[in-house]
Amino acid sequence: MKKILLLAAAVIGALAFALPATAGTVNFRGVVVAKDSNRKSIVTVSGNGIVRTIRARGALRRVPLGNLVAVQAASLPDGTFAASKIRPLGKAGRTRFQATVVAVKGATLALSAGGSVFALRVRGSKTGSSAGGGLRPGDRIETDALVKSGSLQARPDAVKKVGHDGLLVLEGIYLDAADDGTIEMAVLHRGRVFVAVPPDVFVPNFQPGDEIVAVVKVAADGSFTLVRAENESSGDDDGDGGGVDGDGTFTVVGVLASLSPDLVAVKPGDHHEPVRCAVTQSLDLSGFEVGQFVLMTCQYGDGHPVLLALDHHAQPEHVVAAGAITELTDTSITVQGDGEPVVCAVPEEMDLSDFQVGDHVIMYCLKIDGVWTLKGIKPQSEPPPPPPPNLVTVSGTIDSLSPSGITVQGDGDPVTCAVPDGADLSAFHVDDEVSMTCVHTDTGLRLRRLQSESAFYEAP
Repeated sequence: MKKILLLAAAVIGALAFALPATAGTVNFRGVVVAKDSNRKSIVTVSGNGIVRTIRARGALRRVPLGNLVAVQAASLPDGTFAASKIRPLGKAGRTRFQATVVAVKGATLALSAGGSVFALRVRGSKTGSSAGGGLRPGDRIETDALVKSGSLQARPDAVKKVGHDGLLVLEGIYLDAADDGTIEMAVLHRGRVFVAVPPDVFVPNFQPGDEIVAVVKVAADGSFTLVRAENESSGDDDGDGGGVDGDGTFTVVGVLASLSPDLVAVKPGDHHEPVRCAVTQSLDLSGFEVGQFVLMTCQYGDGHPVLLALDHHAQPEHVVAAGAITELTDTSITVQGDGEPVVCAVPEEMDLSDFQVGDHVIMYCLKIDGVWTLKGIKPQSEPPPPPPPNLVTVSGTIDSLSPSGITVQGDGDPVTCAVPDGADLSAFHVDDEVSMTCVHTDTGLRLRRLQSESAFYEAP
């Protein structure tokens, strides 16, 4: 299956520590600190502390843990690398790097860095508290470590907390989803991690056993909330992915940055570097120009991404509606939120038998061939919260002021607002130039905020 790179620029920026900012073919050296047979990948740490995930395929068996390797690779749109050459350089000593704590499992820290989750054994630790040293999910650590007896190890005094990350990347096996949508996944193929899913985030149709990658927010209590999830196994995620499939195929949506008989480069959204793929002689690229919005499909193969297809692409329009189902048929669904009702066509393959009129839902639709078409729907446990208070702001001079009310004359009609009981407006006077904000209530406008050059008031 193909994956489309649509990660928000804000997420990419926040994950700069995890996704190395390189593009095209790169050469580097690093110590192999982890291997993943499911992803056919290795994790390396370079001398400058950069952690990278390299999709190595056939090289897995001949690259043991702890080896220093020289790598020639192409960067992939999900921040990992596809190796074209890996050359072992012999056994390495210690390595120093930073990573983010995912979980503390006994004497083992599950760490996230470079787009992978891998284990660090804290030697001399027998309990979670001593292994973690008070660490919690999201904590950024720096460590001096070495590979010994087939595992990445460090002493407790060599693991130091250096900060905290609000976002991190989880990579592992999808296990199940609870009734409230919470995702259960296994990291390091052992420990379970639970990720809450907000009502406005849609999850691909994962199947138990799928290899998935999730960008998550980390709360103060160490819990995870989903920002985005991708399926790295064969499966359909409705074209909203950002990962690379098991067969090495990926698709990038963006602006055509450069075009030549030998190479095509596409800049995905606000991503800082274009994704480049080589062009074979069999492909006809007439009709394409730099600056056009395109969909590029490539396969990285032996580490050299090769263009499979290039298509003109229209940026899809989408709508998210939160509210109650007011009409439901075999061919359409209507959801009434705060504004106008939203009507979307229901595809034949979509089963809505679990929903009925009156249910509160979050609905996601795309405009396909001019028709709003349902792409995802999930129940909302309770009606959406009321809209925020309607505020009125006016700048001008105070026309009248009393303990019970204030009137400000702006450019238009004067605005009069009730003054909350106990409000101290003694620093304000008639004819003062002010900015006033009032909130609509059942009994009329009530003062929320008042500010002049020398005084300020805000209602509690």
